[in-house]
Amino acid sequence: MALNFSKKIAVGVAINPNVGLEVAQIDFASRTVLKYGSRPLDYDYIRNEIADMDIFKEALQDLLFELQIPKGAEVSVTIPAITQRITEYPASMDPAQMAYAVEDELAEYYAFKEVEAVAATAKLPNSTIQFNRIVYTAASKNMIIELAVQIKELGYKLVNVDTSINATLNSLIYNGRVDVPRDTNWVLLIVENNYCRIIPMQGNCYTDSFEERISIGDVLGDDENYSTIVNAIDPLLKNMPAERLYVVSKTDIIRAQTLAEKLSFNGQVIHEDANCYSDSSFINLDSGINKEVGKSITLDVIGAAINKEFRQYSCAPLNLFNESLGDIYIQEQPPVIKLGSTVIVASLENMISLAIKIFLVVAIPVAGAWYYFGGETKKHIEEERNLKVEIARIDETLKQHENVSVDLFDEGDEVRIGLLQNKNVFSYYSMIGTETPKKLWLTSLSLDDHVVIKGQADNLESVYSFFRNLKDYNPNFPLKIQKLGLATHSQMKALSSNGEFDSDSILTSLEADFYEFVISDVDVKDTPKSSLPSGLEPIN
Repeated sequence: MALNFSKKIAVGVAINPNVGLEVAQIDFASRTVLKYGSRPLDYDYIRNEIADMDIFKEALQDLLFELQIPKGAEVSVTIPAITQRITEYPASMDPAQMAYAVEDELAEYYAFKEVEAVAATAKLPNSTIQFNRIVYTAASKNMIIELAVQIKELGYKLVNVDTSINATLNSLIYNGRVDVPRDTNWVLLIVENNYCRIIPMQGNCYTDSFEERISIGDVLGDDENYSTIVNAIDPLLKNMPAERLYVVSKTDIIRAQTLAEKLSFNGQVIHEDANCYSDSSFINLDSGINKEVGKSITLDVIGAAINKEFRQYSCAPLNLFNESLGDIYIQEQPPVIKLGSTVIVASLENMISLAIKIFLVVAIPVAGAWYYFGGETKKHIEEERNLKVEIARIDETLKQHENVSVDLFDEGDEVRIGLLQNKNVFSYYSMIGTETPKKLWLTSLSLDDHVVIKGQADNLESVYSFFRNLKDYNPNFPLKIQKLGLATHSQMKALSSNGEFDSDSILTSLEADFYEFVISDVDVKDTPKSSLPSGLEPIN
């Protein structure tokens, strides 16, 4: 029977109240949707659950079959957020104590008065030595268990369940829609059918989270709908020191641009429609996906589809499918094998990998022994032949130089030969020593296979004069000014503090900008390219 490695395929599934049920497969590196489909699906806002799990299972089965997602593929799910909070706990608290503290807080939340909650927590990078800053979210435990069971019965593996808030933020960062320096304070505003989520951020990291329940709808006029949101949001925004406001509308009732224009905010306001008003797709589309269909691809399903590979960049890798589910979670996880202090998950992929390693551990010594004993004689014969060749070469050299005497050695000739062979290097050293203009100094000189001269000057005339002197020496040599730019006086001070040059008199006399230059016969590239998607840096 052929081995099935299809579980390496990861797909995202999103339950979105506006669209319904979505399934997407995304190529993470190229930011391209490879497969996408959707089906209508009712969501119960009162119970905060999927209205009918049987219909969910049937719709999901149809979509996975239609998109030809093979059995065994990994599935990440995004569900509508019920709540998301940021709180601080003493650093002395262990994970179990923090879990109990989160449970106590959720017990006071109205959505979990009658249903048992399952929580997901993550420690944020902006924690301190004294306090751990924790972000947590929660959902109905029964719904998550049913999700896991339904997906398993369809022949797929549930690996993650996240909420729409985290999925929205991850998608915006992944697609480059949000690009904020780490020390910048800003606010993410997400408008949904029933809630406004106000999320203060620092860089890519949560600092707080607020939610305001709102009553908007098609039966109300636009003025009333917008004024309802403005009245709920403006008082909060006034107390938030932020440089930027990012407005995302996920409801068809509110247009993001119109809302952005009505809000009172002293800073840059950016708006994004993730609803029927969206005029383009958030992400690149494969040629097989219609552009009009692409407009309806939500941030929720993008966040689900990239979950596995984006986790290393996320400030809050939340997963509601965790140990707190009890037996259902344990049953879904493959067994583990302990080899000393090493723990190996007994999945099909790991077992194949382990078998290959064991084979190599056994095969390599056997092959080595066979090679050693089987080829030892041949090796000695080859060594003997090489020695005979070397002896013959030495004898020939001795014969050719048997009449050579130390009296024939002329130091002057050797010096002249050396100068002739290294004329280019000596000439450059001589020229630099005699032809360097005033107010120009060199910081780096390389005369190996290529000429690379780096330096600084307080005026352009000195740079061009120095370059002309070099070119006059050898006009046909492809020497060029590869870099010439203006540097600041503060940079000179930094260089001085780093010990690259030590001249207080130069710093005193040059109370102005100076120039940096690179002269070489090859292109000089100083800046390496980033290997992460969109230049993202992992958050530790």
